[in-house]
Amino acid sequence: RERVRRVPGMERLLPALEGLPAAYLVGGAVRDLLLGGETRDIDIAVEGDARSAARAVADRLGGELREYERFGTADVVLPDDTYHFATTREETYDAPGALPRVSPSSLAEDLRRRDFTVNTLAVGITGDDLGHLYDPFGGLADLESKVIRVLHDCSFLDDPTRLLRAVRYATRLEFRLDPETERLAREAVAADA
Repeated sequence: RERVRRVPGMERLLPALEGLPAAYLVGGAVRDLLLGGETRDIDIAVEGDARSAARAVADRLGGELREYERFGTADVVLPDDTYHFATTREETYDAPGALPRVSPSSLAEDLRRRDFTVNTLAVGITGDDLGHLYDPFGGLADLESKVIRVLHDCSFLDDPTRLLRAVRYATRLEFRLDPETERLAREAVAADA
């Protein structure tokens, strides 16, 4: 709980989330928090209507609201912080590299759709759940082992930008791709992903 409270911008955000649907700090923010680095992006997954939650937070904090209907997301922009809200969702791809079709789902399903295990970590930021770590795919172990691992065999084919993100994370964080992830990456490149 204390580590979450020390993330820049949380002193304003946590009270603004009171009474709203369950919300979670997700993705890179959790990864960076656990690595002890500076949290760059505040990504918040909401089990419910994220755009509505973002409207309430923008109103409570006097921030600017930017909504993106197609993906059920919104940004709350303040002078010193930006909070990115997304409805917990699942994604389906009509073709490799196509933009996904999204539909609301649970936190577990939302984490399952992510790129790498180290980005499937979530931390509760509302109510009694504040500070609770969710790790359904072994992201913490991979974080500690400095390993980049995809969640499924079609990950790079579904979203080829994950190839670039894998290299970026490996370089920036000084991590390595696990052997299966590296094999899948090479296959995706050979398949013209």
